[in-house]
Amino acid sequence: MKKMNKKIKSLKIEKHALGGYGLGFDDGLAIFVPYAHPGDVVDVAVTKSRKDHAFAEVQSYISRGEAVPAELCPSFGPERACGGCDWQDLSYASQLKYKLELLQELFTGKGMQVIPEVIHPSPREFHYRNKVFMPVAQSDAGLSFGIYKPGTHQVVTHAQCRIHPPVFDRLAARVMELCAKAKVTAYDEAGHTGHLRHIGIRSSKDESRLLLILVTRSAKLPFSGLLVKKLSTEFPNLVGIVQNINREVTNVILGDEEKLLYGKPYLMDELLDKRFRVHYQSFWQANGRVAELLLERIRSEVEEGCTLIDAYSGSGSIGIVCAAKTARTLCIETNPAATKDAEYNAQLNAVDNISFINADCAAAMPDLVAEMQAGSSRLNVVLDPPRTGAQRAVLEAIIASPASKVIYMSCYPITLVRDLQILCDEGGFRLMSVEAFDMFPQTWHIESLVILERS
Repeated sequence: MKKMNKKIKSLKIEKHALGGYGLGFDDGLAIFVPYAHPGDVVDVAVTKSRKDHAFAEVQSYISRGEAVPAELCPSFGPERACGGCDWQDLSYASQLKYKLELLQELFTGKGMQVIPEVIHPSPREFHYRNKVFMPVAQSDAGLSFGIYKPGTHQVVTHAQCRIHPPVFDRLAARVMELCAKAKVTAYDEAGHTGHLRHIGIRSSKDESRLLLILVTRSAKLPFSGLLVKKLSTEFPNLVGIVQNINREVTNVILGDEEKLLYGKPYLMDELLDKRFRVHYQSFWQANGRVAELLLERIRSEVEEGCTLIDAYSGSGSIGIVCAAKTARTLCIETNPAATKDAEYNAQLNAVDNISFINADCAAAMPDLVAEMQAGSSRLNVVLDPPRTGAQRAVLEAIIASPASKVIYMSCYPITLVRDLQILCDEGGFRLMSVEAFDMFPQTWHIESLVILERS
């Protein structure tokens, strides 16, 4: 991909593209522009170009397709380009409309049997995120925290983020003050020097419990006892402080070592009528209120008396919520901390027809379904994979199994459609319904729930 500095005047944005871009055309060349929306007319500078498309940055807005909300985060937009939000300059109704259109265009273009017609809004448009890891930076003013600018490791600072709870910023700012007094320096990627790499915060759905994670380059953390005393006093809902140690030169946030500085390395949370222990390393849906909408929908689709396999099961929320409808539930999760949480959560909620397998899904699924004989019991499978989608071995195991229904929850439409094509074309499954859930307001990201049945 070539880098360029070509200027394009008065580019009309025609529609959105996956990735949060506005899409315009210049002499037949597709131009992808962040922070631009249908109806906008913008002057842009091309930053990268290929034969049939290019990427550009907004230089100025000539006109806007719709009125921009009056209140925007100072770190939002093409000038500062914080990576936390893509679509904060759209009304929430427009965000929902465009997300559904993106999903519909993708499904239509791939020839899928069913096109999504419904998107469920988030009960909260702002301050919904229950977890964040923010990189720490060093400047003449001292320590600061923020979010990376997309495609870079340049930290864009903020005072008050609009997508996570305000207490996160207050807690992070206080950590910066205390660390600065203790002469703690920010990690520098170029020289692999400095100390504090990231600050992570997790909260329960009602924000009554907080968990703090400090990611450092080495085990040393000056005046950690004073830091614990100050923070636990000033933030009484802080249930744990963990020092995670990442000594490697890597983009991966968390390391393999840890020190528990205070309290517990987990917090308790609630979804629907269940309670859950969530370790700081465990996957947990970022928007608890939308997670409840999804769980209710998944539970309604699970067949009474079936055997349920919950693949990529995390802390066990889906399997535990659905277990009352099943003869037995089998959960597969590769993260040991999440598996331990899931086992604890089953006991906590008095669920006794569930078991947990700590293994890679691709390794565990083939053997698991091989044990199941067609007709012995109805088999349902729930998939909730990472953005990369389900592994090919997992899909092949489902195809070879007696599964009558697959419930697929996805945070990335491209890998979702890829996997659906495999299940339908090679496995004889039929697409029954597709629904979108707005897990991430103010961004382009789309959570989807798909129901498939064996033809």
